[in-house]
Amino acid sequence: MSLRDHLFADPFKVHSKDENEQEEEEDITKANIVNQQPPATKMELWGYYLYYNGNNGFTIFSFMPNILQYLATLSGTNPETGGSCDIQNALLPCNVNWMNNTSIPVSTMMLYVQSIAFSVQFLLFTTFGSLADYGRWNRYILLTATIIACTTQIIPIVLVNDDGSHWGIMMAIFIIALISYGTTLVFYGAAFPTLSDNLPVVRKARSSNQLSFKEIENVIEKWRNHVSAISTTWSNIGFLILTAVLAGPGFIAWNPQSMLGDAPIYNFICTVVAGGFWILNAIPYFVFQPRGRQGLPLPPGESHLTIGWKSIIQALREAKKLRYLFMYIFSYFMFSDAVSTIGTMMTIITGEVTNFSALQSTLFGLITAVTSILGCLLFLFLSKTFGISTKTNLLIIVALTSIIPLWGCLGISLNNFGFKTTWELWAQAAWSGLFTAPIWAWQQTMLAELTPKGKENLFFGLFGIVNKASSWIGPVVVGAISQSTSNVWMGWPFVLALFVVATIIVLFIDVDAAKQELADYENSINSTTVATRSITSINEKMEP
Repeated sequence: MSLRDHLFADPFKVHSKDENEQEEEEDITKANIVNQQPPATKMELWGYYLYYNGNNGFTIFSFMPNILQYLATLSGTNPETGGSCDIQNALLPCNVNWMNNTSIPVSTMMLYVQSIAFSVQFLLFTTFGSLADYGRWNRYILLTATIIACTTQIIPIVLVNDDGSHWGIMMAIFIIALISYGTTLVFYGAAFPTLSDNLPVVRKARSSNQLSFKEIENVIEKWRNHVSAISTTWSNIGFLILTAVLAGPGFIAWNPQSMLGDAPIYNFICTVVAGGFWILNAIPYFVFQPRGRQGLPLPPGESHLTIGWKSIIQALREAKKLRYLFMYIFSYFMFSDAVSTIGTMMTIITGEVTNFSALQSTLFGLITAVTSILGCLLFLFLSKTFGISTKTNLLIIVALTSIIPLWGCLGISLNNFGFKTTWELWAQAAWSGLFTAPIWAWQQTMLAELTPKGKENLFFGLFGIVNKASSWIGPVVVGAISQSTSNVWMGWPFVLALFVVATIIVLFIDVDAAKQELADYENSINSTTVATRSITSINEKMEP
């Protein structure tokens, strides 16, 4: 099979039916009625890909943090001299007033901001996460979060001429942007299993009388890997398009001494462009999603405000029946926190090493975008060519990503190595693209493999809750470490330890046993449902 066939196989190319397949086609139709899900269309799938093309996260992890860090530094004071901070040498100490007028380093403030945003996300997802299992709430929540996220990316332009005195306003904007962005990721991810499972090629396999259970599972896993990897690739393509478009103007002469890319205004311009780019890419998904793509009706007597908490309790009660799923969720708790903290720490370190140069950040992003696309396609190709399992791919990716905190640990005692120089930032940008970007595709596929049918939003919501519950822990711990030591590099050993624990847990997950566990669970749920319906039917007939 050619490289093109491996990476760009068509899930809508189903063999023409003959008389022997007529019965299978009828089964597909019946399954559609039972599942209340229409088949996926090409426009829906491409809309899904394009959404992630726009929602590539570049602004959230580069320009917006740069703006906040820059404005806070303008407003800050050097604790050693008592004077203003040196904006031309961001590696020097710089403190800002925090709660109760406590003076803390700007880097610590940045970490605490991340923690606040993730804590709010935790509360929101706990309350509303599983609501997306019902009706069209997934669509409504994703649409609302997208509008808020795009708006908050554009708004910072009003602070373009600020002297730093309103850095608190930028902090509030950034927190809202982080919350809405995180919400879009969770509900976008929750839509993925339903979409991939209703591709024509998958629906045909599910209805086939000629395929064994194992063969059907292989087809499902193959196309879940495909959709997840290609959607992540499109996210990185959007990342590449943005960085390529924005890098060019960065070299325009801004004044005799510098280029536009080194001027503070460049960060503000880039956030506007990125917000508009996301809006344009998001529209097709909401336009072309079939109206029948929805969950079950909200159960009678349930409240929108309480069903989330009830669903979480329900999910936790299933821990004994789905022990491998919960082992994986716990491991994800670890490496998600580690990856999120790496992103935050590298943003802070890059700002300090480059003196908040947006052009440098854009060029680093350009390298990451290119290598991210290569990394996603590489692991997808290896998976399809050599039959490498989702678990093995995930282990390889997590292990290689852990090199980053190991590298950062060297910066604790060295002054010229351990992310202390520009060339190391170039190397980290490439490494992160190749081996960190694919982690989001394979962690999502792994979860989809272990999640019960019809409960995707519940467990993806729980996944999102675990993500946000963990994601504030890393920044808080590293923030506390950097506050007490005035050295953000001291946080790298903690991040490395998270990777080690997560890897050990994933190693002990038996995927085959997990799938059998899942099948037994689904059968028990279906049996209970049938029994309940039978009892209800009998009672109705006995009523006068």
